[in-house]
Amino acid sequence: MALLPILDYPGRRLQTKARLVSGVDDRIRRLINDMAETMYAAPGIGLAAPQVGVSLKLFVIDLSLGQDPAAPHVLINPEFVDVTRLPKVLK
Repeated sequence: MALLPILDYPGRRLQTKARLVSGVDDRIRRLINDMAETMYAAPGIGLAAPQVGVSLKLFVIDLSLGQDPAAPHVLINPEFVDVTRLPKVLK
């Protein structure tokens, strides 16, 4: 695994729309592992692929701050929904 350089805001590459991840292969698995290692070393609780210069819709997150080995999660092609626009039935 390797530590990746974290881009600073407002970097131009951070303003580029990220692409969908088309499949999980060894390259994506390696990226996920490198991102997790980078996140813990920063230290932080989350890191998105664009923050390390990779324009993909992927991020890692660990709200346990590294205390729970089962806590890290990887989200691939997440879709965020504005819950204020959902019908009342779903709120």
